[in-house]
Amino acid sequence: MILVTGATGNVGSEIARQLIAQKTPFRIYVRDAAKAAEMIGPDGYEVALGDFDEADAFEKALLDVDAVYMVTNQSDAFKTSLTRMAGQIKKAGIKRLVMLSAECDPDSSVFFVRRTGELEEIVKAADLPWTFLRPDWFMQNFAGFVAMGMVAFPAGPGKTSFVDVRDVAEIAIKALTEDGHAHRVYRLTGPDPMTFEGAANRISAALGRDVPFVGITPDDLRNALIEQGAETWYADMNAEMTFAVREGFTFNPSNDIEFLLGRKPRSIETYVADHADQMSTA
Repeated sequence: MILVTGATGNVGSEIARQLIAQKTPFRIYVRDAAKAAEMIGPDGYEVALGDFDEADAFEKALLDVDAVYMVTNQSDAFKTSLTRMAGQIKKAGIKRLVMLSAECDPDSSVFFVRRTGELEEIVKAADLPWTFLRPDWFMQNFAGFVAMGMVAFPAGPGKTSFVDVRDVAEIAIKALTEDGHAHRVYRLTGPDPMTFEGAANRISAALGRDVPFVGITPDDLRNALIEQGAETWYADMNAEMTFAVREGFTFNPSNDIEFLLGRKPRSIETYVADHADQMSTA
C-alpha cells in the first residue's frame, strides 16, 4: 500500500491519477476528501483524513503502508511536523519514502533554498530509505498565465528547464514501487532551458495565439499572492525565489528522466498540445 500526501497538489494529484490508471492500491492523506475527489475522481483509492500537525491521524494513515510520497512546504509548522513524521515513518517500518524537494543548501542565505535543505537533513538524520525528487519549475504553472492572457512574472535573462508534472509523477511512482532508489537524488527537468519570455513565445506558437510575456517586479508578485490569500511568509519566499532568473542564472537540463524512463522528457509543446482543449477555453 502506498500513502500519497498532498493529493490535491500538482504532483500528488497526478501520482494519484496514474496509480488509479494502473490499479495500484493506495491511500491519500488529505484534509478535504471532497476536493480530492474533484481532482482525481471518487474511486480507486482509500482516504485518510488529517493534516501534517495531527500525529494520531498520520499514524493511522500509515497502517499497512510500505511506501510514502511526502509533499513538503517551507513553513516553520511543517518543519516541526516533519521531524515527528519522520520518526513515525521510521517506527512504521516504511520501505520507501519519496519526498518532493528542490535544489537546496541548508547553509544558503536564500530562505527557500536553506529551508528545503533543512527538510532534507531532517529526513537523512532519521535514517530512512529516502529518495529526493528535485524538479524544476512545472509547465503546469503556465495554465494560470494562459487563463490571464499573459505570462506576468519577475523574470530576466535566466533560463529554466521547465518540467511536465506527469514526468515527475512517473518517476515518483517508480521510486515508490521499485527497489534501487534509496538514498538517490533525482533532478527532474524538461529537455531544454529557456527564459520565461521564451516559454511564452513557444506557448503562443503552439496555441496559435499570443500569450505575451510581461515583466513585473518581485513586489508585484508578492502583493498579488497576498491579495489572493497567501500568507506573508509564502509571498515573501516566492518573490525571493525569482532572484535566480532575474539575475541570469541558467538551470540546465538533467538526464535523470531519460535515464529512469528510457525516453526524453516531455517538451513544452507536448504539454500544450495535450492540454489544448483546456487552454483553448482559457
